[in-house]
Amino acid sequence: MDYSENNLINKPTLELDEPNTTLKIFLRRLSSKLDRDINQCLDPIERLLSYPEHCASAASSCAKTVTQFKFDLMVHRINAIQSKTRAHQIKLHNLKEKLTQSVEILLSLKQIIENREQAMRDRHQAYLQYKLNTFFDVAPMATTSE
Repeated sequence: MDYSENNLINKPTLELDEPNTTLKIFLRRLSSKLDRDINQCLDPIERLLSYPEHCASAASSCAKTVTQFKFDLMVHRINAIQSKTRAHQIKLHNLKEKLTQSVEILLSLKQIIENREQAMRDRHQAYLQYKLNTFFDVAPMATTSE
């Protein structure tokens, strides 16, 4: 009895409810190595099933068990992928928040620099005006003698 025939149907769908969406995930066949390893474990059962009195019910039970195991294995793989996806989405969200904060910090630094630059210009202008106004007060006066 070849258990690879009892493998999962080519693309059955598994519907998982998540908030606001229903994901349809298509299952694929198990890898040939894993399928071969499972089938090798079943060789002793095949010999038992060669006896006609045990064949019908045991073969059906065995096929159901193998198919259920393969399906459960695929579900675990899907859950692992979904878990990784959620972890990456959380990481992406955190990085976006950090980027937003960095942009806000850069904008505030830019504003601070512009304000400082304007204050320096204003101070220079005021100092220049002071020097021009006080130049003649401090400078010696030339007197005209007659």
